[in-house]
Amino acid sequence: MKYRLVIHTEACISRHKPYYAAAQKWLDSEVLKDCGPFVPFRTGNLMNSGNTGTVIGSGQVIYNAPYAKPNYYGVGRNFSKEKHPQACAQWFEKAKAVKLKSWNDGVNKIANGR
Repeated sequence: MKYRLVIHTEACISRHKPYYAAAQKWLDSEVLKDCGPFVPFRTGNLMNSGNTGTVIGSGQVIYNAPYAKPNYYGVGRNFSKEKHPQACAQWFEKAKAVKLKSWNDGVNKIANGR
């Protein structure tokens, strides 16, 4: 006896694509929002560069200020805690440590169409 399994991947993908796109948009927005308290803040330009450098739904959160990279990897720098008491280097990693479960739950909820 022989069996042949045919999966119409295009139909499967197109049926779930809107949910995945919505989940990605939600996640990108949440990452930007949740990183905010950890981004060093003097004038607000670095934090705002996350909003201007990120295309919501692309899956990439980009802080495009010229000094974003040295600040992100600037372990040992003394960031002012006046406006953002939790400011630190590698702010995404800090936000992820705090919010990963919330991000996963939200993405799963949206991706499953609930």
